[in-house]
Amino acid sequence: MRHVPSYTAGPLRRPVWPPLQDRLDFARPGIMTPGVLRLSAIVLSALGMALMLISLRPFVSVSLVSETAGDGGSIINQVGFLAAGLVFAVAMMCLASRKVLASLLTPSYLLLAVILAYSVARAPDPDSTIRAVVLTVIGMFIAFSTIVLPRSEKDFQLALLAGAAAALAMSYGGLVLVPDLAMHGYDAYEPQHAGLWRGHFSHKNVAGPVMSVIAIFGFYLMRTGHRLGGLIIFLAGTLFVLKTGSKTTSGFFPLSIMIVLMAGLFGRSGAAILAFVTTLAGVAAATLGSLFSGRISYLIEDLLGDRTYTGRTTLWEFSLSKIPEHKWMGFGLYNFWNTDNVFLLDKPFESAWDYRFIVHGHNNYLDILLNLGFVGGSVLLWVLFIGPVLNYAKARKIPGNRKIADMFFMIIVFAALLSFLETFFLARNDSLWLMHVFAVFGLHLAARFSLGDPQFRR
Repeated sequence: MRHVPSYTAGPLRRPVWPPLQDRLDFARPGIMTPGVLRLSAIVLSALGMALMLISLRPFVSVSLVSETAGDGGSIINQVGFLAAGLVFAVAMMCLASRKVLASLLTPSYLLLAVILAYSVARAPDPDSTIRAVVLTVIGMFIAFSTIVLPRSEKDFQLALLAGAAAALAMSYGGLVLVPDLAMHGYDAYEPQHAGLWRGHFSHKNVAGPVMSVIAIFGFYLMRTGHRLGGLIIFLAGTLFVLKTGSKTTSGFFPLSIMIVLMAGLFGRSGAAILAFVTTLAGVAAATLGSLFSGRISYLIEDLLGDRTYTGRTTLWEFSLSKIPEHKWMGFGLYNFWNTDNVFLLDKPFESAWDYRFIVHGHNNYLDILLNLGFVGGSVLLWVLFIGPVLNYAKARKIPGNRKIADMFFMIIVFAALLSFLETFFLARNDSLWLMHVFAVFGLHLAARFSLGDPQFRR
């Protein structure tokens, strides 16, 4: 649903965008006072943010080479996230504006729903696939709720501050109380990770990106008046990223911030978008391009000391060889890695990694094509990357939305760059996936409603 602004009267007509939340109350007045209503919305939003960042099973360590991604099959997660989904569904029905909910009825979101339904219908194991899809949808619903429940941007900032602080406390507390779980120990598959921080996350490759997003939250909070709290979150998140030992994450994270700040520097969102597209092309050439150019490959080796990106080039070559087999509709959602499509292949003795037991292809874009093909993949790429870019340009035309739109776009830029090295699309309740879709929904709303003006009017 498209929302257009109204205009003020007088000779200088200025657009007035509809507020995200305005004068909402229960159908029966008097059930809850305005102050309690506001506090309840903040608490629910903060709990949603903490749930996305911490999960229901923190400190569950896995090897990204030997184990399956995430813990979506856990009964704790299935029951816990279903219960959380019901709580947030009730909260949304009571506290969210109908026009906000109706805004989700866009062609791209509806097409994505069709793609997911089709994937379930053609899945070789429909029961497990539908459980995974339900967990994914519930996670997306919680991500959407954390934005729309607070009654104003100030309330949203308080919820963001509380949720980020809870995640940082969990990880840093783990380093002190259970360091054997909060740091990588010796792993026969990944001995090079010993001693690196992972906090309450399953792996450093998850901890680093999510902590980068938390640091972006801190940067946004510093820009919007929460200087001390924002600074602490930014510094704590940045330190953790460095301690994960991920060179690419440590580089992409500040680069994402600098790219988006160009919009304010030049006074145009197009400056940030142009810088983003240029950088994206450069990263594509440096990663996937290294498979086709020996010159690029050796240049990467000179810069990083490893032209294989820790064996990832093996996975990318294998992925590229398999995409043409089901190029239009893919192998099916969650139906390539960790299935007989890979398990039954001969052991690749000549390869750096035995891709038969890999969690994912360590490249969002290739894995999207493997799972959904060019048809479904095009829809998902629009929803996750192209649509948010267009929404960012629209959101920055609303003066009060600029800083919050910048924050959401920083996350999108970071996710897009990281997608050349990791896979996290539609990843059930994975924290990095939830942060990505959180930013997607944030820009969707920021392009259609006023988020920056005070909206709790009684």
